Amino acid sequence: MNLERFKAGADPERRNKVRVALAAIGTLAAVFGIGIAVNGLLEFNRQKVIVGVCVIVFSTVLYVAMLWRAR
Repeated sequence: MNLERFKAGADPERRNKVRVALAAIGTLAAVFGIGIAVNGLLEFNRQKVIVGVCVIVFSTVLYVAMLWRAR
């Protein structure tokens, strides 16, 4: 499947809906990561804290990249 053809064929309203959906997923992923990190802190489990922080960083990077690409 040609990605350029998909981008060119999508109308602005549909792209806006996709961006809103990705923003919602990114926000929920960050909240999920915060939950994992807090749970790891309460259990004194370093591995859970690291996984939670990685989820937070990953979702934040994707969210910022999506916003940057939207310009």
